[in-house]
Amino acid sequence: MLDTKIIESFNSALLKLTGHKRREFAAELCEHFFEGSPRKMEVHLKVGREMVKLGMNEYRTGIRCLDDYEARGIKKKKQFMKI
Repeated sequence: MLDTKIIESFNSALLKLTGHKRREFAAELCEHFFEGSPRKMEVHLKVGREMVKLGMNEYRTGIRCLDDYEARGIKKKKQFMKI
């Protein structure tokens, strides 16, 4: 399908991008090189197809989803005062 050097280049670019820019780039790659199939892109580029699907929906509709980075990770416990 695609040359190994091209796949490495795509993976390098995807690693350097974050958020909506990464999803937008992934959607464009999927449309142009993988026949619009997130599953094919997942197999060849080792990226999550859910991320690609979200990017394709954002690309198609022009509506960008917001990331909720604060909701990720381990939550701090609330400290209660003892009386």
